[in-house]
Amino acid sequence: MSAKIHPVEQRFFAELLSGVVLNPGQLKRCWFARTQVSAPAGSYSVKFPRLEVVLRGEYGNVLEADQKALAQGDMLFIPANGVNQPAWHKDVLLLGIVFAPAYLSLTFHDKRAGQQGFQRVRKCEIPHHNRGELVHLLQALTSLGANPDDQAIIQPLCLSLLQCCRKILTEPTVEKLARGPFLYQSMCTWIQDNYARDVTRENTATLFNITPNHVSRLFQQQGNMGFVDYLRWVRMGKAKMILQKYHLTIDEVARRCGYPDGDYFSRLFKREFGVTPGEYRDRFL
Repeated sequence: MSAKIHPVEQRFFAELLSGVVLNPGQLKRCWFARTQVSAPAGSYSVKFPRLEVVLRGEYGNVLEADQKALAQGDMLFIPANGVNQPAWHKDVLLLGIVFAPAYLSLTFHDKRAGQQGFQRVRKCEIPHHNRGELVHLLQALTSLGANPDDQAIIQPLCLSLLQCCRKILTEPTVEKLARGPFLYQSMCTWIQDNYARDVTRENTATLFNITPNHVSRLFQQQGNMGFVDYLRWVRMGKAKMILQKYHLTIDEVARRCGYPDGDYFSRLFKREFGVTPGEYRDRFL
């Protein structure tokens, strides 16, 4: 991700999104691409969710028979690790948005089928902590991919997603943080939201497109504990909250906090707080 934001491109995409969200009646059906074991030749896949909006003309996803001729106002949602194969056979203006954990990546395609080889592309990347409302909307859309005909729910979600993007583009504070502090805060936020998963320094580095050593340096320079210590601190804090509020087995508490081994979790908990998880929970009975 580029550390520099281009104001001209930012304004362009803000105005583009304004034209969409202020005319919601122009938005039509949202189609869904699927995840596949391997991406066929000529297809396109990224590890983050994407939304494509046909602004004018016709666009298609070759991999799905019913998506080969998406018209103006149609949308295509590609979940994380989803695959689509663009069809550029006709004139089309297309807006694409990638929702990465620490930034939005926006792309505008101006494809003229009548002009051999012509395709004008404009891009903009905006640093942003993609959490809260944005994450919930993306999760909801991903889940609704199993029921793609429920457009009465899906279309308002897409509009809300586009409204969030417009708000991010028009926020005056996007350039206040330097890249290092911003990446550090973004990783902390991501860990807080994903602590129950298999989080490692390596897969976090891959997600944020930096090296594992860079992850370690950012935690050393920007925070007061290392990456592993921070991850454990978040998980143990969540474990205390779960033990206080819910009557679950220790193995289940461990699993919900990202530890597949209940015994290992118990040893870590006692080392951290001086009591076992069971003894800690007994205090709140």
